[in-house]
Amino acid sequence: MSDGWWREKIPEGEQVLWFGHPHSGHFPPHLGWSYRILIGAVGLAWLASPWFADTVRDFWKLISCTGVLALVMWADRFVRSQRVYVVTSQNAWQINKEFKPKKLEINRFLNFRTVPSAVVFARHPFFRFDHLSDPNAALAALTQAREAQT
Repeated sequence: MSDGWWREKIPEGEQVLWFGHPHSGHFPPHLGWSYRILIGAVGLAWLASPWFADTVRDFWKLISCTGVLALVMWADRFVRSQRVYVVTSQNAWQINKEFKPKKLEINRFLNFRTVPSAVVFARHPFFRFDHLSDPNAALAALTQAREAQT
């Protein structure tokens, strides 16, 4: 993936301090165990289907559940592959290729912290940097930008 597509969405006067991509593998690291359990449960359901799928309708329910699980896993991976997190001298950005970017102004009142593989922002539950391999690098850039604002 080219790193240049998102730079045109950053305004001219902002200096990029850090940028990162979410984990782009099949399973996000901290959710991988739950995906594996779901895949195992669907596999067991398929193995046990001769004993509980008595009608064609039961068979179609199993096919539908398998399809929905595959679609959710594909959609999650696709969304993560199209996202970039950016910290500039003035804002924190969540930039997607196809959708409008989200930004959060960095000021002295902005509180943030790391949790395993993510950076969360207090009082902003829908804005976070998820599935990062090194959330401490993002935290350092955010701290640097906040200190420059004071």
